[in-house]
Amino acid sequence: MADLSALILAAGRGVRMGPRGRLTPKGLLEIEGTPLVARSVNLLRARGIRHIRIVTGHLNDQYEAIFAAASDVELIHNPIYDTTGSLRSLVTGLDGVSGHVVVLESDVIYEARALSPVVAGETRLIVSGETNATDEVYVWSRPGANGAPAFDTMSKDINAQPAPHFGELLGITCFSAAQVLRLRAAAQTVLAEDRKADYESAVIELARDTDIEAVLLEDLAWTEIDDETMFARAINTVWPQIVARDGIKQSA
Repeated sequence: MADLSALILAAGRGVRMGPRGRLTPKGLLEIEGTPLVARSVNLLRARGIRHIRIVTGHLNDQYEAIFAAASDVELIHNPIYDTTGSLRSLVTGLDGVSGHVVVLESDVIYEARALSPVVAGETRLIVSGETNATDEVYVWSRPGANGAPAFDTMSKDINAQPAPHFGELLGITCFSAAQVLRLRAAAQTVLAEDRKADYESAVIELARDTDIEAVLLEDLAWTEIDDETMFARAINTVWPQIVARDGIKQSA
């Protein structure tokens, strides 16, 4: 997919990781010797994506050391990462981008199937089934104009909406080139009110008058990693599932 680029948001400080987060960006936490972002980059390459931007902030030199020789990876630094939120990193990463984009969070590990709905020219928010992983972001949908479920809103409060939630936010969303322009405008609207806003706020703003297809992948092996408990779950529970489903060969 030469006409689709990827943008990985990796500037955050990882405060909840404690001492480990002070030494290593969350996106560079390793499972079986491979950093989370390096695995994402490899999966994106396998999908035919040839231009990958990573927005760095906290300990950006570690990203430079890993990806300096990668001709298809471009590192963009957010110099005000410590006083802003992930929405500022999104805006920084989208600067100069004119085509279709898939946006990913850096601190997630997932089976390859998670990228199957990512198609150039489509605007889709990928949703998983129940994970019971703690710290879930719940997604609600509405009927889209084409009859398919469309993203409506999201919240960490499972009771934020009267209707049952549709699924959980995975942290992978693709946008057509036309919607990238509208996403930028939505981001500026949100940032004018809250300079520390997370990128999800702009997606919610965009969805007010735009159908973003909500694609549900049930029984997906994945997890976000925000703290040591979630890191342990990733290693001991989720990674073995990914190994089995993706047919990963492990050394003895």
